[in-house]
Amino acid sequence: MQRHLKNLVTEWFHTQVDDQGRQHVKIQSAMSGVERFLYRYGWLILIAFAIWYYGQYYRTGLNLGGEGGTAGVLAMRLMEGQRPIADTFLGYNVMWFYPIVWMFELIGPNYLTLRIYFFAICTMGAVLGYLALRRNTGSGFYSLLVASLLVLMPGMIFRNYMPFQGLLNMYVLLQAYVFTQPSWRWTVFWQAMAGLALGVTFLLRIELGIFFSIINLGLAVLYPFGFRKQLFSRLPLAVSGVVLAAVMVWATHAPVFADARARGFDKDLWGQYGMWLGFLGFGIKQQVLDAVPAATSEPTPAATPAPVATPAPVAPAEPISVTDSQEGVDRNGLLRVPLSEIGALPSFYDQAYVIITYLPILCTGIILVLSSGVLLWSLVVFRTEAREISLTILTCLGASLTLFPQFFFFRPDTPHLSEFMAPFLVALGCAAWHGGRVGWTWPSRIGKVVLFSCVGLFAINASLYTYHTMPKESGGTIGKAKKKKHEFVAENGVRVLLGSKEKEERQGVYDAVMKYTKPDDYVVCYPYAPTINFMTNRRSYEYNLYADNATETHTFHDETVAELNKYRPAVIVIDNRDINKSDSSRFSTWAASTYEYIRTHYHAEGKFGRQEVYVRPDLVGDLHQ
Repeated sequence: MQRHLKNLVTEWFHTQVDDQGRQHVKIQSAMSGVERFLYRYGWLILIAFAIWYYGQYYRTGLNLGGEGGTAGVLAMRLMEGQRPIADTFLGYNVMWFYPIVWMFELIGPNYLTLRIYFFAICTMGAVLGYLALRRNTGSGFYSLLVASLLVLMPGMIFRNYMPFQGLLNMYVLLQAYVFTQPSWRWTVFWQAMAGLALGVTFLLRIELGIFFSIINLGLAVLYPFGFRKQLFSRLPLAVSGVVLAAVMVWATHAPVFADARARGFDKDLWGQYGMWLGFLGFGIKQQVLDAVPAATSEPTPAATPAPVATPAPVAPAEPISVTDSQEGVDRNGLLRVPLSEIGALPSFYDQAYVIITYLPILCTGIILVLSSGVLLWSLVVFRTEAREISLTILTCLGASLTLFPQFFFFRPDTPHLSEFMAPFLVALGCAAWHGGRVGWTWPSRIGKVVLFSCVGLFAINASLYTYHTMPKESGGTIGKAKKKKHEFVAENGVRVLLGSKEKEERQGVYDAVMKYTKPDDYVVCYPYAPTINFMTNRRSYEYNLYADNATETHTFHDETVAELNKYRPAVIVIDNRDINKSDSSRFSTWAASTYEYIRTHYHAEGKFGRQEVYVRPDLVGDLHQ
């Protein structure tokens, strides 16, 4: 009896084990099925998610100082026949605006269409990030998870060309020089695509084109190495990559320069390229001098080019001489909060921003040291898998770092951080995946601790960035869209949802401008509110729509007053905000003489939020009525 009972228990136990084993197999099989599905269709899921997510707030918000107004106004100027750079300051290269011009010519100027256009660019960038991660990690789920962050935080709307350029070049460079292709024909194809992307990048942002040219050349040099007995067989493909890059850059530029020559602005267009080379050289020299001020006795030049604080300019501002600048005016642009002052900030939310300003530098250093070490080792011992993984991580990192200088050195704020972080999240995701994979199998306990600590640091960077950026509309996120329910309608397809107070302010500005102006009248906005011109469909005669304390010279007052007397704008709008996050960057401070001139020579119609509206006296009659 006892033996029989024992046999029953043993049989039951083995049955349970077998059932659990079969259940485990079923779960593993189901997980594998999901993974295969996500690997194959994850990009479609990402697009569907982006359409749903952006559809929640594509009509939300109207930033009067946003770049949507700039893009719209400048596109309309180009439609009217004005020549880029020669007749109107672009701030970027010509292809930033030409697609918008073509779109407006097809359907007419429309603010919502412009927003949808840039949201589409956000989506394409996220898909490229997904594809790059999927090819390298082999995981559809993980790639979709990281790429979803790019959808959620796409970067400042109306500047989404920036992260897109980083992600586009990242993907095609990986395909051309890092990922193994089935044949040399596919390699040549992707090299041509990399050259095409480089040409388009130059036509959007010249300095990014310079940075990516360096990366392209570096990858071409590395291409033949790290393969046993394949150096000479791979050398022709390395050469073809350089040649194709040059050919495709020329091919993309040829029609643009032919048009520029026919319309007489080819010298202006070509001059940007040499100017940017000089400007980058000067910027590097200044950073070195600032870092070691006591190491040289060479005096600082009296006239130094101040980088334009307008969002991502093509050209630096006119040099400002220390001897002729306005006395008492702070010429600083937007400044970083020093890491040493983090304890004085009032909340962890503010502290998080300071952390994510500097933490990418530490993460970059770690990735560079570890991945470069693995790459050198793989080249010496001919480990092709290690070569591809390390070179993938370094290529993703290099592509993202092309966007780092504009954030860290010129505009350290959430909008510009979000542009850099989109491709940097892909680099962090790629490094974290392989760091965790290697750490899991690493035989040494110390090695495991080091690698998993690095992975944890990368996760902290991504998490703090998400925590700080998701609530902010300036990062291109849904932000506080749920609180905006009131529709505001204006010219040029402006039909947006705003908060109650925000709508009242925008409506006040719109009504005042429409009341006192005709379609051919001028409306000027200081220091920067181009959306007012776009939403009222009123012209501005300003060559450059942007001005602030860091970009303007001592001649600003005289030149502005002369233009006011010449063009006699019907309405002047002044936004007296601290545009560079300091009281000295308020228009009433750095342009006090101009501000007072406007107040005494124009009728103060009213103040709507931050916007002070002034009307030409003859349009309102007796000022004392």
